[in-house]
This record gives sequence, C-alpha cells and structure tokens, in this order.
Amino acid sequence: MKNSIITAVVAAGCSIVFSAQALFAADSLTLKGKKPVEGTFQSFKNDRFHFQPSTGKKAPSEHRSLVDKLVVDPPAKATVIQTKNGKKKSEEMKVKGYEKSNFTFDSEGKEISLPATQVSSIELGLDFDRVGNGETDTPGPAAAIVDIKEMSAWMKENTPTDTQTKAFEHYKTARTSYDSFITENTALVKAMDKTTGPAREEFLNKLRKRKNDEQTLLGELKKAEAELISAFPELRTPAPKK
Repeated sequence: MKNSIITAVVAAGCSIVFSAQALFAADSLTLKGKKPVEGTFQSFKNDRFHFQPSTGKKAPSEHRSLVDKLVVDPPAKATVIQTKNGKKKSEEMKVKGYEKSNFTFDSEGKEISLPATQVSSIELGLDFDRVGNGETDTPGPAAAIVDIKEMSAWMKENTPTDTQTKAFEHYKTARTSYDSFITENTALVKAMDKTTGPAREEFLNKLRKRKNDEQTLLGELKKAEAELISAFPELRTPAPKK
C-alpha cells in the first residue's frame, strides 16, 4: 500500500500539496452455493459472521455452517477469543480469512490456523492499516490535503475570481468539517482501546453508526475538491522536478 504525494504549483508560485489516500477494505464473503459478496467483515460471534455488503444493504448474520469462505483484505486487527478445553484465551491478532471450517490469522508475522470450533468471537476495532489502496494522480476519496494557510495567503495577495473564491471557501468548510469528524473518531478509538467487554462493544457500535455520517462529509469534500480543481486548473500540473 502506497500513498501518492502530488505537488502542484498555481500561477503565482504558491505551492500546494495533495496527499491522495483512499479508504480501502476489499473483503468478501461467500456462502455455500453462492457467488462472493464484497463488503466489510465486522465480527464473528455465537458461530455467526457479521458482514456489511458494499451495496449498503444490511445483511443478516450468517451461521458458519452456511459460509464457504471469507477473505479479509487487507488483514484486520482484531481481538480473538479462543476456547479450548473449557478455557478462554484473548489474543490480539490480524484476521485474514476463513475457509474449510478454519480461520486464518496473522500473529506478529506468523500465520496461524484455528478451527472455527475453537474461536468464540472475533471483534474488530478501527484499523488504520486498512487505509490506502495504491497510487493515484488525482485527489482521492480520503481527500486531497491542501495547505489552506498558504493558499489563503495567496488569495489575499492576488485577485482571485468570484468562482475561485467560492470554490476555496467551500473547500475550507468541507475540509474543516471532515477533519474535525476524523479527529473525533480518533479520540473515540483511543477511548475504546482502554475498554473491554460491553463498554468496548458500545464504542464499536457508536463508531459503526458514524460511518454513514463520514460518507456524507466525505462526499461533500470530494465535491468541494472537484470545484477547487475546476477553479484552479493549475492544480493538475505537477511541480517541476528538482
């Protein structure tokens, strides 16, 4: 996974940096006799898989006896509760998938396979490793990052058009709203990491509900980015190599 850093120069020589980084989680769940469904793996408990299809449609939990295969791409950080000989053990690992009644995990770089009968539950937290899906040469879904202070200074020193001014103001508002939301999410994740059991589940549910709000804010930011680039076409011009 890579991040593409794009430096563009506007007419007056103001340097603006874009960091294009797309949210990425290409999981898939395959039920026996069915085609794979793409989406996001959420958890496994009480012998049931909880999976959110990318279509946004809420899918019912599926009993493991009906599941043929699960692919978690990239592997997701999770709290895994194992049960063996009547004893429970909690371990932090990365879940990679499920096939032939066995789960596959990554434990500190070592691949581990566990029978589903020994796995009581798998709880995923927010995993920032599941961010970024390769290079792109235009601002992407994680939103391009413009040096707002530097561009504000350029706007004051020059005579931007009304379209440029409106586009920049729209971008500033959308960027601020999105960044504030992400900051709040980060704080919630830190608080969640200090909890266990029902308290942790409460945090997870709250974060999952915020995903819809995040998509709305992200959509507005992407719209603002498009307006900004339309108003400042020079942003598409790569900076000269040094």
